[in-house]
Amino acid sequence: SKIEAGRFELFSEDFPLDEVMAYLRRTFMPLAERKNIGFDIEVDTTAPETIHGDRQRITQVLTNLLSNAIKFTDSGQVKIAARGEADHLRFDITDTGIGIPDDKLESIFGVFQQVDGGTSRKYGGSGLGLAISKRLTELIGGSIGVISAPGRGSTFTVKIPLALAAEQIVKPAKVIEKS
Repeated sequence: SKIEAGRFELFSEDFPLDEVMAYLRRTFMPLAERKNIGFDIEVDTTAPETIHGDRQRITQVLTNLLSNAIKFTDSGQVKIAARGEADHLRFDITDTGIGIPDDKLESIFGVFQQVDGGTSRKYGGSGLGLAISKRLTELIGGSIGVISAPGRGSTFTVKIPLALAAEQIVKPAKVIEKS
């Protein structure tokens, strides 16, 4: 509601990609170990060492996607890979979880939408995480997409621009530069 009401600010700063990946490792490795699934982080040599953007929002999106990946994976592994491409940084979050049927791929980004909908949901959650992640990614000038197959898992791809232009920020958000 803060995003839609215009009471949301983006902060733009330089921060090391390594710090974000270390945070994700510290946060999700114990969860993966408890579920007895693999957890890998891969940073390609094409990925920039420093990201310019809103550290909190980028981390929030990646955290939500990894949380979902671990939640919906009962065996196998979850992996996050980062690499640089042309004018953006690409994150692929891949899991060997339950997957998403083709007819639900677009709707999962809607508010309160869930793959395992119904009254006897196994995995829980509010159905807000992907909608918020999509909106935050758009606000920072990026994009989010998914490729999936039921029973085979999913790959969510987040693309973050390497250089944010003021016109890329969707209003009503405003950018505050930190020095």
